[in-house]
Amino acid sequence: MPVKPDNEKTYIFPNDLDSLSEVRKEVRSFLGEKCPDLTKGRIVFCLDEVITNVIEHGFPEPKESEILLTMQNRSKEWKFIINDKGISFDPTKLKSETWKELYESGADGGFGLRSVKKIMTIKYKRLKSPPGNKLTLIYSKEADE
Repeated sequence: MPVKPDNEKTYIFPNDLDSLSEVRKEVRSFLGEKCPDLTKGRIVFCLDEVITNVIEHGFPEPKESEILLTMQNRSKEWKFIINDKGISFDPTKLKSETWKELYESGADGGFGLRSVKKIMTIKYKRLKSPPGNKLTLIYSKEADE
C-alpha cells in the first residue's frame, strides 16, 4: 500500500544527545493534533529511548554522523524507521529479562528496551551497502481502541 507523501516525513539529525529535544518536537508535530495524547506520549517515549540507545551505544567513540528518522502515518499504524551508521546491534535478539530480574540485578539498562517492546513492534536489519542499521518501530492504532 503506497504511502501518501503528506503521511510521511523524513527528519535527519546529528548523533548527539543534544538533538533529542528537537527530535521529540518533530515527532509530536508529525503525530499532530488528531493523535491522542496518551498515544503521542508512548510513541515519543519509545523513540526517545531507542534513539538515545543508538547514540550512546552505536557510537561509543566520538564520531560525527547523521541519523535518519522516517515517520509514516498509515491507516492502521504509525511506523518509524531509524537508519544509522553506528555499530551493529539487534534489539530483537536481546533476551528480555523480567522487571524483577532487571530491578534485582541493579544493571544499567534494560528497562527502556523492555518497555519499548511492550508498546511497539520492533524489527531490525543490518544494512550491507553502505553499512548501517535499520530499526523499524510500529505502533498499532488498534491499541488505542
